[in-house]
Amino acid sequence: MTWAGRVLAAAADGLGRTPEIDAAVELAGDRDQWSRGRDVFELVRSRGLDAWEHPTEQQRLLVRLAELVGKVAHNEAGPYPFFDHHAGWQIGPLAVHLATSATDPSVRDRIAQALGDWPTTHDAD
Repeated sequence: MTWAGRVLAAAADGLGRTPEIDAAVELAGDRDQWSRGRDVFELVRSRGLDAWEHPTEQQRLLVRLAELVGKVAHNEAGPYPFFDHHAGWQIGPLAVHLATSATDPSVRDRIAQALGDWPTTHDAD
C-alpha cells in the first residue's frame, strides 16, 4: 500500500497535485488511515477532476490512480463490501502508461524510481 502511495506521489509531482490526490497519498502512507479508503475513493471520484477546467488524458489517469489507491486501502483495511479484487494489479500498468506518455523525462524518471524497477523490453533479434 505504501508503494502505491509512492507511485501516486511521483506521478502527481510531475502532473499536478490536488487536495484529493494529496488525501490519497497521505492515506497510502499511514496504515492507521487505510480504513478511510472508501471515503478517500469517493472524494477522489466525486471531485478529483475539479481542479482542471479541461483535464488532459494524463490528469484523468492520475485521478484514476488516486481512486485505485483508495480502493486498495479500503480492501486492505478489511471492511465489507470490498472493491474489485484486481484494483491493486492495475496500479503498475497505469503508472507505466502515465510515465511512458509523459513529455517530461523527469516525470518518467520519478515514476520509474517509485515503481522500483522499469519493465524491460526485449528486441526480437
